[in-house]
Amino acid sequence: MRLILVRHGETKWNREGRFQGQSQVKLNDRGVEQARKVASALVSWKPTALYSSPLPRTMMTASMVSNAVNLPVEPKDGLKEVNLGVLEGITGKMMRTNYADLYESWREDPSDVVFPEGESIRQLQTRAWRTVEEMEDANAEGTVVAVSHNFAIRAMLCACLGLPLPMFHRLRVDLASISVVSFSSDSPQVLTINERCHLDSVRPK
Repeated sequence: MRLILVRHGETKWNREGRFQGQSQVKLNDRGVEQARKVASALVSWKPTALYSSPLPRTMMTASMVSNAVNLPVEPKDGLKEVNLGVLEGITGKMMRTNYADLYESWREDPSDVVFPEGESIRQLQTRAWRTVEEMEDANAEGTVVAVSHNFAIRAMLCACLGLPLPMFHRLRVDLASISVVSFSSDSPQVLTINERCHLDSVRPK
């Protein structure tokens, strides 16, 4: 299987610097434009299956891809972003002010920090990787597109690279970026991370 991990396009909360988690936030106009660019870029890959987190911002992105590559979208709960619990909707500044101890723990070692009324990155990685295995079982020889989220994709890439989760912060996955992993050998091979060339013609912020 060749797995193409796509992060969703921009939302209003992205522009405002708010943590989205599993909130029901949709793409803004720029995000829709980014999704169109992603969809155009994926046509040449000739994907054979298309999966997505069921949250609105990912499903909107996946819908653009679906139209371009003529594949139905199959929602997968395992591809959802981390559940941030009570932190959903707040900004980084608010987190540093109101949850200072949690913020320090998150910066030092994010792996086992459990967000209040939410989950941890380790829990996220476990469910996301289970979904990767399901997709591989169903598409061993195929090219699979999975539309997901920042933390979720970084957690999956850590698993692919064999990186311990405390190194999670060293990976960057921008909005509407493409990362590609090959599962054709004994262990996953990461071919690209955070590819953004397809977005060159998207208007600047």
